[in-house]
Amino acid sequence: MRDDIFRILEESGVGIPDYYKPIKFEVDGKIGTYNRSRSGCYFCFFQQKIEWIWLYEQHPDLYQKAMDFEKGGYTWNQNEGLADLIKPERIRQIKLDAIKKQEAKRQAGSCRLADNIGDVDEDNFCANCFI
Repeated sequence: MRDDIFRILEESGVGIPDYYKPIKFEVDGKIGTYNRSRSGCYFCFFQQKIEWIWLYEQHPDLYQKAMDFEKGGYTWNQNEGLADLIKPERIRQIKLDAIKKQEAKRQAGSCRLADNIGDVDEDNFCANCFI
């Protein structure tokens, strides 16, 4: 389904927003990709941790703006602030977890729409991205 939508966007001349295009990364000799799964909202409550890392590495200025909102005890992620998320060992673990998920999806060959558009928490998602 996602491929069909992207094909239509490309064929119509609209194109695919750059934030949806996968970017390769390497950690511990393993290759993975990251990109946005839903929208270009840099402060999305529902983005995956690997998307926060994508934002940090691709747009550090926007990551900093999101970090600035966390002052006063508020965090975007439950039990983990953005300052903790970008510690080198934490980045490494998040990337390894993302690679593991990507490998599992490739092996499973799921036909579920949610599996093909990214990790979607079916009970918690932004209505703006799924209207």
